[in-house]
Amino acid sequence: MNASGKWLFLISVIAGMAVWGAFAVFKTEPWDVPLGWLVLAGLGLIFGFLGKGNPILWPLGIFLGEVLFGLGSLVKSVFFYSGGGVNFFFPLGLMFLVPFTIPAFVGSFVGFGLRKATKARG
Repeated sequence: MNASGKWLFLISVIAGMAVWGAFAVFKTEPWDVPLGWLVLAGLGLIFGFLGKGNPILWPLGIFLGEVLFGLGSLVKSVFFYSGGGVNFFFPLGLMFLVPFTIPAFVGSFVGFGLRKATKARG
């Protein structure tokens, strides 16, 4: 992977974290609303279109960002207890993240296919 691919992977990790952060502002989780699924598919599409490497990398970066956000939430609930209780659902949430990231995989492969199709035309 070249330097631009590494930067794009880092941006995909940050995007995965940002999805959860944005929905946390509205006190909901992305998998509870259809918009969350669409956002992940859209992110996958964008990264699949922009990425020059394997289209599997970008959804994995999004997944890693989601896991890191969940881990941060767990650490916050353990060490900075704010009356809401400790988040013991982190392992269960990790299991739900796997199917929740499928739209990002689909979007990434569609974006990769679109990139190849536009490159073949031009």
